[in-house]
Amino acid sequence: MRPSTALFLASAAMAQAVPPNPPIRNIFTFPRNHFIENIAVRSNSQLLVTSMSVPHLFAIDPNAAVPNATIIHTFTNSTGLAGIAEVTPDVFALVTGTWDLANTRAELGSLAVWKVNFNSLAGPQVSFLTQIANSTIFNGLVRHPTNPRLLLAADSALGAVWKVDLLTGTYGVAFSSPLLAPTGTAMEGLHLGINGLTARGNTLYFTNSAQKFFGKVSINSEGVPTGPIQVISNSTAAPGTPGNVVYDDIALDKKGKVAWIASHPDYAVGVRLNGNNHAQRVIQNSTLLLNPTAAAFGRGSRKEERTLYITNGGEFTPEFDLINEGVVAIDL
Repeated sequence: MRPSTALFLASAAMAQAVPPNPPIRNIFTFPRNHFIENIAVRSNSQLLVTSMSVPHLFAIDPNAAVPNATIIHTFTNSTGLAGIAEVTPDVFALVTGTWDLANTRAELGSLAVWKVNFNSLAGPQVSFLTQIANSTIFNGLVRHPTNPRLLLAADSALGAVWKVDLLTGTYGVAFSSPLLAPTGTAMEGLHLGINGLTARGNTLYFTNSAQKFFGKVSINSEGVPTGPIQVISNSTAAPGTPGNVVYDDIALDKKGKVAWIASHPDYAVGVRLNGNNHAQRVIQNSTLLLNPTAAAFGRGSRKEERTLYITNGGEFTPEFDLINEGVVAIDL
């Protein structure tokens, strides 16, 4: 979720172990101090991008001759946006808050959930859903895989998954676990427990940045686990990496066979979900992958469905300005 203050270079021996990268293209680079946090993709291929530094929801057409970021809506009484997820066709839920970016926490009571509906001929319709009184961070979001009324949210501070009723706005903790918790208060991911969320069937997939693993758990219609949490892969075990990779947000491919994880400081890690051999594929690029925060597959055509969009949190200058935040595309 939060950009690292330093990048590292893999050794030559490790670099040789990494298979050749697929093509990576820059889509759009934001101005300074726009910490880009999350991404969702509309059925028309348009990218919806959130920033924790500014209270705007951005839209980007990745197929435009010169892609640009258009402000869809500005959320007053907030300083930035966090997670975003499609909850019904062309309707998206997102989280706003008043953020302390140094600690990656929101002011208690400032988190709010909104819906943005793109189905109106009059343009996007923005509606308030609920204010969250007792959490300081809703990170990854996903609609419940079998119950369309529920939005699930990752609380990286409490080590919990919250559920929010998309019709009434009522909310509460679905479940918590030490396996969802952070490991400390230090930066570089240790202060962020459960982070990215995605779902398929009755399975909820998630990353834990601090504990450095990608896991899953089966849930019932209310978001309560029906079995144990299972570790699928460890970021420290990714081939060709030096061991300090931090998993962030997740994208599942269309067939649900591979999960791609945006990973700090300069990786996209693919994890096969089939069978017991969860082989990992590592894509590294210290020029175009700059503290990746989120991932999403394109939509609208077969080409787009093979395109993995990655948001970059960016990198710090010596003056602690954030630069090179934006979106890139990986042609898998």
